[in-house]
Amino acid sequence: MRVKDLEIFLDILKTKSPTLTAENFKTTQPNVSIIIKNIENTIGSPLFERLGKRLLPTSKALLLGGLWLEVVEGYYKSLEVIGEEGMFLGEIRIVSTHTIGEYFLPQILYEFAKEYPKVKVISHSHNTGECLNLLKKGEVELALIEGEITKEYAKSEGLIAEVLGKDELVVASNDFILASKPRYIDELLDKKWILREYGSGLRDKFLNALGDMGKEIPIFLELDRTNAIKDLVITKGAISVFSKIAITKEIQEKILFPIEIINVNLERNLYSLKRSAQLSSALLLKFEECLIEAFIAIAKS
Repeated sequence: MRVKDLEIFLDILKTKSPTLTAENFKTTQPNVSIIIKNIENTIGSPLFERLGKRLLPTSKALLLGGLWLEVVEGYYKSLEVIGEEGMFLGEIRIVSTHTIGEYFLPQILYEFAKEYPKVKVISHSHNTGECLNLLKKGEVELALIEGEITKEYAKSEGLIAEVLGKDELVVASNDFILASKPRYIDELLDKKWILREYGSGLRDKFLNALGDMGKEIPIFLELDRTNAIKDLVITKGAISVFSKIAITKEIQEKILFPIEIINVNLERNLYSLKRSAQLSSALLLKFEECLIEAFIAIAKS
């Protein structure tokens, strides 16, 4: 039996459903059923009672589950020992929201690639909703997102959420006079607001903060790229909200000017999420460790 077969067996002890386990491992339900049948043939007796589409583990299955969990954990522990000798190998699939993927992650991935050249990190960027969907479907091992993720929400979705760091949002314009003093949001409602698309964590944070005050922004245009929005704010005199890190250069060069909004809290958390049912490899744990160290360094800078 392969380690992956044991992982599937352990997962089905939890889900009691070949269909759910197939989704967790990005395979098909017939493949899961074949693996379970092969294990039963190897053991020489049934390990599950079949009730419709559900599989109820026998006492022998539960006993084997405890033993095989130690085997799987020992396997990954051995990889960790190899990793400590500088021999991390393999592939990590991650997804991040646009701000993290464009402004935080590149430097982190560069340093990680220098340290672990035999590891391939496959990284894509989407909005928050799409990132969560890919993670829950098992298509990625880790999701790095902006937005507010409560422990209750994470638990209900079968996820584990860890706070990586903080991010500050700023409203910005190319009008230095407009930005010369703090403004109430009411003073800006007649401007041409360009926001990120529906599902964006940045958009949700901003609109929710205003919604708490009973305010609503008249959205002139929606785009799914920060740089495209930035260009229109610079060249057309529109107004938008950005992650501060995304416009640091433009603020320093006095191309864009941050507008302080009175009584609006625009600080948000950045999160790392993974599925609670997945078995984290030593490689993934090492990458998470590097992420945390990098965000601590960013917070101190």
